[in-house]
Amino acid sequence: MLEDTEWLSDFAFFTDLLCHNLSVKMQGKNQFIDDIWAHLKAFKLKLNLFAGQLAKNDLSHFSRLISIPSVNEEKLKNYEDGLKKLHFEFEHRFQDFSAIQTELDIFTTPFNVNCEAVDQICSLN
Repeated sequence: MLEDTEWLSDFAFFTDLLCHNLSVKMQGKNQFIDDIWAHLKAFKLKLNLFAGQLAKNDLSHFSRLISIPSVNEEKLKNYEDGLKKLHFEFEHRFQDFSAIQTELDIFTTPFNVNCEAVDQICSLN
């Protein structure tokens, strides 16, 4: 396997992706829902950034993948598509958080929240 450049490039890509690990940031005590939501949003932004960079053959966030000499454009396109699918899955699975974004904003940035929106939220509960 260590001589198969296809396998090595896949391995390098996934290793690089795991270095930008989301689960480590979500583990631990004393995290509020807005902290977890911020980690999720940041990871989704990273997925978009990485997909866009791969589309331009920019491997700056993929230090292990860049060390594989024969990664072709088709392989990079597959990785880009995989990142886009992963982003879609995150959007889909965490859509409930997006739906309560205004409520979460009350806790994260209370001075930037529209007062009328707060009144509507409080009257719904």
